[in-house]
Amino acid sequence: MAAQKIGENSNTSQRKGGGPWRVVFVVSLLVFTVCICALALIGLSYCQGQQKYDSLAKTTGISDISEDADVRELNVDWEALKATNPDIVGWVYIPNTVINYPIVQASDNDYYLDHDFDGDEGWLAEFGTIFLDYRNASNWNDSSNFVYGHHLNDGSMFASIAEIDSQKRFEECRTVFLLTPQGNYKLRAYSLVHCDGTEEIVTTEFEDAEAMDAYVQEMIDRSEFNPRGIPVANDIKQSFAFATCDNTYLSTGRYVLFCYVVDKNAEELSGNIGISEDVSGNASGFVNDLEQDEANELEQTTQEEG
Repeated sequence: MAAQKIGENSNTSQRKGGGPWRVVFVVSLLVFTVCICALALIGLSYCQGQQKYDSLAKTTGISDISEDADVRELNVDWEALKATNPDIVGWVYIPNTVINYPIVQASDNDYYLDHDFDGDEGWLAEFGTIFLDYRNASNWNDSSNFVYGHHLNDGSMFASIAEIDSQKRFEECRTVFLLTPQGNYKLRAYSLVHCDGTEEIVTTEFEDAEAMDAYVQEMIDRSEFNPRGIPVANDIKQSFAFATCDNTYLSTGRYVLFCYVVDKNAEELSGNIGISEDVSGNASGFVNDLEQDEANELEQTTQEEG
């Protein structure tokens, strides 16, 4: 009987000793389950968000634009986009990336961090929307224009900018198409800068041309990769910057892709505005084919009249 009682007491002791571990196990299981559910919900929000923007891109017909596409041949149904969201100011497409999104502008730089193009918010709108800095002119006439987008873990939105990790990849992502209601721009990256989020790098206005030249030159000098074949700083009269988080743990870092205009039909300007080359094939500044054509025609007319 004594042995039996000791055995019973021992089992009781074991059961009592196992109690806290059971609690730890149950709590851990609950935490794990909650984490899995949270990750699943985040994944669902990413999936639904990207599907929404993919559908929007198909509706507008913006996809598979080649790097040598003529900006005059790219058309967007701006009235349809404005009917969905009157804050629409443009569309950005970067070949060799997933970047193919509308650009909006609000009265601040906070609203579209957690609101999608349809105006939805919450966990299903984690994407937010690509947006133009509220201090910029909505018609893209400023000398320096800043556009922001999230860096999401599934590689969507502006994640491709932060994932440029080599000279080769930089070259692959240098062409940017900016389509706007006023006209289209074909851009070329002249710098990829990594900076801290607290740095006052955003500049939408300059005191004079010299101040902008100095700013552009600084960005060129700070580029993570060699910006080959670019014009000199004082030939870059308009700059476009696309910024996102570096998404590093506990970091406030940002990546900013700076671009200049290669070609555009905005503001009723036609013809090619590109980089002229010297006899050695080196970039030496801008050339406007339209102006050159007009000059040739004028010279020919003068000669005929003479």
